[in-house]
Amino acid sequence: MALRAAAPLLPPRPPPDRPIFIVGSPRSGTTLLFDVLNRSAGVASLGTESHLLWEMYHPAGGRSWRSHEVRPEDIGRLEARLLTWAISEITADRRYVDKSPRNSVRVRYLHALFPDARFVYLRRDGRAVVSSLMTGWRSTGPMFPGLEVPTPLSIREYGGTSWKFLAPPGWRAMATGHSLAEVCAFQWAAANGAILQARRAIQPESWVDVRYEDLVADPVAQVRRLLEALDLPVDGDVLEAARDVPVRVSKVAVGAPRPEKWRDENPEELAAVLPHLVAMQELLGYPTDMG
Repeated sequence: MALRAAAPLLPPRPPPDRPIFIVGSPRSGTTLLFDVLNRSAGVASLGTESHLLWEMYHPAGGRSWRSHEVRPEDIGRLEARLLTWAISEITADRRYVDKSPRNSVRVRYLHALFPDARFVYLRRDGRAVVSSLMTGWRSTGPMFPGLEVPTPLSIREYGGTSWKFLAPPGWRAMATGHSLAEVCAFQWAAANGAILQARRAIQPESWVDVRYEDLVADPVAQVRRLLEALDLPVDGDVLEAARDVPVRVSKVAVGAPRPEKWRDENPEELAAVLPHLVAMQELLGYPTDMG
């Protein structure tokens, strides 16, 4: 609120140079990739998820709140000025790098603010994501606190009162009368669908694709490719962080990580919602069965 009040008094700043936004569904590995890229001497960041910036003008929650989506037409009169100033203060002439799964439903908004932004689209097998989301929803620790929302929740297999992870447009319809697996399948499909829809309206050269499975299997090669595509120096510190990806996977996992953990973690619930995943799995190039 103090920053918003000060916006008319802030000195104008030039727009940030090709800010980098890592976008993807929650539990797709965006934290993992951000932690690696953030080691680059050529970038600066908030060091954590960027809700502070994008929700200054669009706070989450409240009686009239719609969703985490923010559209270009929602940009306030002084919003671009304040955000440009804030990023300038963060970066000190370096490239800004950002990570928040909520930004999967804000890509067009971010592009309207920063037309030369680069978007790193991190995709992951929906079966693994839905299983991880379910575990996160059920977690009672501080890692996933959730958001108190204006619509009471009545989700089967979930006894909490807060909505966790992303609330895309349409989330209210999922708040009652659905299973937790259906809610998580909706979140994954909606996040990827919003990114793909926004992508069609933005020039192809603004995008770099990364598959989570490729990142974990060969992190150094994938990170090197990413640095080159983003015009960032191929920095030894970043490549060293890439070599540490298996350790980092352990740090952000809910429970002990292992290949294809979804096969035995929530198999019956996943099998029940597989039809909700098929269309997006096919679009993203992933298998559509439980085999």
